[in-house]
Amino acid sequence: MANQLSNSEITHRVQSIFTQSTVMFIYFCGSKAYGTNDVESDSDITVILDGFKGMIHLELGDYDIFAFGADTFLLKQVFDPAIPSYYRASVDEIISIDHNLIYLNETYRDEFEAYKNVNMIRNLGAFLDSFIEYHQYRLADGIPKKTHYHILRMRGTLEHLDLTGRFEHFQEEPWKTQMMYYKKNWNTDLGNEYIPTLKEALAYIENYKEKVMNDELG
Repeated sequence: MANQLSNSEITHRVQSIFTQSTVMFIYFCGSKAYGTNDVESDSDITVILDGFKGMIHLELGDYDIFAFGADTFLLKQVFDPAIPSYYRASVDEIISIDHNLIYLNETYRDEFEAYKNVNMIRNLGAFLDSFIEYHQYRLADGIPKKTHYHILRMRGTLEHLDLTGRFEHFQEEPWKTQMMYYKKNWNTDLGNEYIPTLKEALAYIENYKEKVMNDELG
């Protein structure tokens, strides 16, 4: 678990790193954004910068920082293939940004509102395509990895979408329990036992994507 800093402390440290750019906004991403964090979870932070080109990943003590130039972040939000699938596969973290916002420069309020207003249902086909691309690659060698828990997370999220019509960070059972169980035990023998379940869940997500895309085209 990270040595927790206050939002103002995080902001000050981030600004001290990117002195040649203007910090537009900062938010918690990763497990905190998805509501899957526990005492062992890392603290991941996304930083959006004006006057910065591209993207960079760096460590700030116990925090992982994912920093994007404003233009690059926008490409991520529209699932541009020029952005690595690792980043495109996590666009859904944005739907919890209001609860996980660390800092907002009010000068960029309009940009913030535009960036966060990704309609996940309207863009579901493109999002799932990025999600599948990344997780197929990660699952291909059949070796358990912690990030595989997102496959179970998405399986439960899609079932929740079918039941409620809402895409949100909520997993129907049994997927929520399986997700957290796998996340805690992925690096034990139990992790290997989950590989068939993960493959089945990913195949379900791929079939779901195909149906969504056919509906969008039809």
